[in-house]
Amino acid sequence: MSDISIKRPHGMNTEEAKAKVHGIVADIEGEFPSLVNNISWNDDKSHAKVKGKGFTGQFQVTDSDVMIDIDLSLFARPFKGKVEERIVSRMSEYFG
Repeated sequence: MSDISIKRPHGMNTEEAKAKVHGIVADIEGEFPSLVNNISWNDDKSHAKVKGKGFTGQFQVTDSDVMIDIDLSLFARPFKGKVEERIVSRMSEYFG
């Protein structure tokens, strides 16, 4: 089970939702370049695996939802609330 798991309906077509998720990932890379080590997308760009300092995660877009699962290292777990708050805030910016 993930330390942080967020599922949110996107209310748009899948391509629009994927573009929004790509924007979120790009924002994370830009805001925290020293924390994000690797992002790999599947062929249709609906699923990404992210690895960084203190965490691993997955982003997934379905026809109706966006899902984010984050596993935090023992060192990063004290920051779980702050990390989750930032993700929820970013999701609200992109998906309303």
